[in-house]
Amino acid sequence: MTMLLILDFSGTLSVAAVQFGTPEYLGRALQESGLAALGVDETVYWREIVKPTWEEGSTSTAGLANLIARRVCAIGGASEPAYQAAQRFTQMYMAASAIDPAWQPLFDTVRSIPTVIPLIATDHYAEATLQITTQLTTLGWQAASLRVQRGHCRAIAQYKATRPYAIVPGTLFNHRRTALIANSADLGVIKATPRFWQWVRIALGVQPLRIVLVDDFGASENLDDFYANPERVTHRRQQTVAALQRVFAASIQTVQFVLDHPLDRTVTEVTELIRRYQ
Repeated sequence: MTMLLILDFSGTLSVAAVQFGTPEYLGRALQESGLAALGVDETVYWREIVKPTWEEGSTSTAGLANLIARRVCAIGGASEPAYQAAQRFTQMYMAASAIDPAWQPLFDTVRSIPTVIPLIATDHYAEATLQITTQLTTLGWQAASLRVQRGHCRAIAQYKATRPYAIVPGTLFNHRRTALIANSADLGVIKATPRFWQWVRIALGVQPLRIVLVDDFGASENLDDFYANPERVTHRRQQTVAALQRVFAASIQTVQFVLDHPLDRTVTEVTELIRRYQ
């Protein structure tokens, strides 16, 4: 029985990614990157940079660094210093976005069950795809990112000493150490839309009979971020599950990640779900 294991990245696999947005870490990053010297404090960052650019950033290849630089210039910053500071800030953010080691047992279990396809599905900036690929490598996995090309979606893998190549839909079981990455910035749509999951289904080339979705739905994000608004979180969960149901004729079980819940217990819960239905 084919199972699709869908894992959110920021705020779920990577708790450190949302910790970066807390006042202590964010303030330091703004200072060290040089953005603070250009007039970007925490309030400006959330209200003048993130909020007005998030829709574009999460559905295009524009990238966080370019969006930050553009907004800094719009509020009076010089172009070259703004771009350099934005690049430094983005590099710091991505470097901080590490997969928590507590998830290692789950990935080890998935590797031993060939009928489970792991998919890291995230609403994120374009730079996140490379960061997630790097993080999967530290866990002993190869990564294949979903890319839309000429109206078709393919899983593009990159192995050492080889050129990137497309995995033929339906052959993922031949790549047992390959995890898929579906980043909204690469697919042009967010996870709460059926189109996102239609692209995923095309790339899979198989119909999973069971889906396990592990996601915080944005609840882990900093409260200064509009994305973490409780009503938005609830609505996002409902939309995401409904979109999955619309695209896949599969049994769907949701595990909502909660930041103040012991991480090892969540990992154990998901691992047991995987083992139970193998």
